[in-house]
Amino acid sequence: MSKEHTSDAALAKPASLPEVFAYLDHRDYLREWFEAKRVLSKAFSYRTFAKKAGFASHAFLSEVIQGRRNLSEDSAEKCLPALGLAGEAATYFQILVRYSQETHVDKRRDLLTELLRLQASRAIERVSGTQSEYFSNWLNVALREIAVFSGLESPEAMARFLDPPARPEEVKQSLALLERLELVKKRPDGRFDYSFPRLTPGDIAPETIRSLKRQMILLAQDRLSRPEGPETHISSVTVSVSRRRLSRVREILDRTRREILAETATDEDPADQVVQVNLQMFPLSSSLERYRSRNG
Repeated sequence: MSKEHTSDAALAKPASLPEVFAYLDHRDYLREWFEAKRVLSKAFSYRTFAKKAGFASHAFLSEVIQGRRNLSEDSAEKCLPALGLAGEAATYFQILVRYSQETHVDKRRDLLTELLRLQASRAIERVSGTQSEYFSNWLNVALREIAVFSGLESPEAMARFLDPPARPEEVKQSLALLERLELVKKRPDGRFDYSFPRLTPGDIAPETIRSLKRQMILLAQDRLSRPEGPETHISSVTVSVSRRRLSRVREILDRTRREILAETATDEDPADQVVQVNLQMFPLSSSLERYRSRNG
């Protein structure tokens, strides 16, 4: 390698290690991760990686990258601390290894779907405080979806399409707001596109979000007066739970919300309808520990 080439490589020094979610081949990820790590830390080597991962052979990673050896589930798990992966990133890497090495067509397709879901769950834009007006009315949230997938262009048609229906004037105001906040963008043909595929609240005032949730709960309450159709599913469960398990239930609800976002983001069929999914948990009693501390 010439000195000039070495200088160019130094100028191209990466600011950080590559993100695992950008890959659909674990060998490509490992190769580029190792190359970036060597630029960031000249002392880093295959031997260093092997020591951190607990591998006996210092050449193991090199052989995996070159396709001469495969990663088992156990060796993939050992790689996680050496790669600095945890949480969803660790899960993604483990699935990525299985996908890259799977030969069965159906199993490979299922693994790819899981990878795409995890990718999609991260492609979510946080709405900032300057855009908080978006969350002030359920109509804004519904129309952002309808404007993009329905193909309807007139406010009158969108107003009739909504359930419950809205007034055309309300739809006009909402569409203008969505454009002003840059949450949708209008194409030359009059149709709309998303500015971002998925949104979630960022630094939004809690009372604004509570107001929107209240509106959605009232819409669900209205649905209870009608016969339940295939697009409606309202169920509940009442349980007693320990404080430790209560936190797990919250985690399940949060994970379910993210999975619904990912599931719809990877939907290959054209959208047909907008639905609201409420995931609710609230107490029907005081905490026994708090009750006893107050009442002796």
